[in-house]
Amino acid sequence: MKKEVEKLQVSMRNAGIDCYIIPTGDCHNSEYVSDYDKVREYISGFTGSNGVLLVTGTEAKLWTDGRYFIQAMRELEGSGIEMMKMNTEGCPGIWEYVSKLYSDGKIQNIGFNGNLITVSQFEDIRSNCADGLEVITDTDLAGDLFTESGRRPSAPAERVKLIDIAFTGMNLEEKLKCIREDLKDNKCHAIFLNKLEDIMWLYNLRGSDIKHCPLALSFAFVDMDYAYIFLKEEAVSEAVRAYLANYGVIICDYEDVYVFLTDYPYSGRVLIDDRNVSVNAYRAILKAGALVHFAPSPVERRRAVKNETEIKWIREYFLRDSVAMTKYLFWLKEQARALSAGEHTLTEFECMQKCDELRLGQDGCMDVSFDTIVAYGSNAAMMHYSCDEKQSVQVMPRGMLLTDCGGQYPGATTDVTRTVAMGDVSSEEKTAFTRVLKGFLALMNARWLKGCTGRNLDILARGPLWQHGIDYKCGTGHGVGCFLNVHEGPQAIRWTPDKKNKEAELESGMLITDEPGVYVENKYGIRTENTLLVREYLSNEDGEFLCFENLTYVPIDMELVDISLLNADELDMLRNYQQAVYDKLKDYLEEDELEFVKRQIL
Repeated sequence: MKKEVEKLQVSMRNAGIDCYIIPTGDCHNSEYVSDYDKVREYISGFTGSNGVLLVTGTEAKLWTDGRYFIQAMRELEGSGIEMMKMNTEGCPGIWEYVSKLYSDGKIQNIGFNGNLITVSQFEDIRSNCADGLEVITDTDLAGDLFTESGRRPSAPAERVKLIDIAFTGMNLEEKLKCIREDLKDNKCHAIFLNKLEDIMWLYNLRGSDIKHCPLALSFAFVDMDYAYIFLKEEAVSEAVRAYLANYGVIICDYEDVYVFLTDYPYSGRVLIDDRNVSVNAYRAILKAGALVHFAPSPVERRRAVKNETEIKWIREYFLRDSVAMTKYLFWLKEQARALSAGEHTLTEFECMQKCDELRLGQDGCMDVSFDTIVAYGSNAAMMHYSCDEKQSVQVMPRGMLLTDCGGQYPGATTDVTRTVAMGDVSSEEKTAFTRVLKGFLALMNARWLKGCTGRNLDILARGPLWQHGIDYKCGTGHGVGCFLNVHEGPQAIRWTPDKKNKEAELESGMLITDEPGVYVENKYGIRTENTLLVREYLSNEDGEFLCFENLTYVPIDMELVDISLLNADELDMLRNYQQAVYDKLKDYLEEDELEFVKRQIL
């Protein structure tokens, strides 16, 4: 067993804890966390962004989703930790497994850090586990071990920055007014916020406490008269202090949030989002005797529906980002030619460096939106593969190279994936690429009645693969922030139902990705991804119809397309898209780059 797991088991025995749970996350239920909060990664060695580690006195198991099956198997090899494939046949859910451990008499209690488990997750424990199982929420055994190891970084407290209204389209006063109207609609007096993207959007602030995510560690509390924000003192400049004071916002210390929640004089119901708020924060509110109303945060939906000012900048920055990505694809093709001629060698890491260099060279680009994924050959079968300089694979003049990347701009967050041929490819690879392309084009050109969710549209992307008994173990599309997170909700495109939460309808102004793929272990991975904007299409006696406006203008590599597999409509959609790429980029590319784009038009 991995030595960190063994140390945790010793701590568990000393504390009298039979089963310990370590989720991926922080006090804000963030997808990506600061290095300080990578406790599960420290204990398990698994680096993916989603996973829950369960440890008892005799075993350790890690649950993760289909994006990370291959990666987790490799990273957990030899650790003694068993990988559990979420949402697959024969794999019990984590709380189902805990319940069996209890009913079999193997455990009498379960412990975890209550700052890292949401109210919804806690209710799952209570509903799935038999009565009598003791639940201990005030222990941080794993975090303590991380600290004692001497390897734990300091908690981040970078300076918070203001974002200009020229990019947001609404000032703080206007946003607070909207949220208070939402509180009235919910018959609530106040709302507690812990999701960082919601707080940053509401207060028109940005930070840098989490790598590639412009977020500051913070909490917020808004009632009908006052607004509070909890920040680390060293993160607040005089300019930010003056700005918040101008809008009557009360600044509190980040560490004092639970004292505030316990002492606040509640005079009505307080709204909390049980999907995100921690059980410890919830208990602090209950301790004060407050009435709690569980509901999705109204900030989430307002953040998801971009206003026209935001959309103006989104279009502008996505165009700049498309220029960078197209230059990169041209460079890749030049490298492929040189590789074929035996002129030099090339690694995944060198491709990643070039991609980042071209993107960061675009006017306004402040950072990448996540660690750029460059995966050659079989490495692309791992959806979130990461290369590094020391272990980077050599790219050969054959097969396919996948690049998934994005940028952070003052008015947009971008996300795009392209798979390109680096030389000869097999007929199997071309067939798989073309089937992915068919679904990609069908979804991008969809028209639908208002009221549909992403689940209604998912079949358009997955259909060409399902017809041949092929699937990909992830969603088809996710929401995208506006100089915020690259993955945001509530909108999503996936076929699996959300049994606990009402699925979000697609609304005009929402951003969402279109990214079907094929992933064959030990062989290849394919993904094609654009970001789309939901817009109104038409309204008639049959209802209101919506459509997508494409935001990403990066050519599809025609060397990978088997035209014989495309019908007439698909050929038209592909031709129109490639022509649109040329028309959009023709004033921003060098002559040889533009010629490359022109060659991709049917």
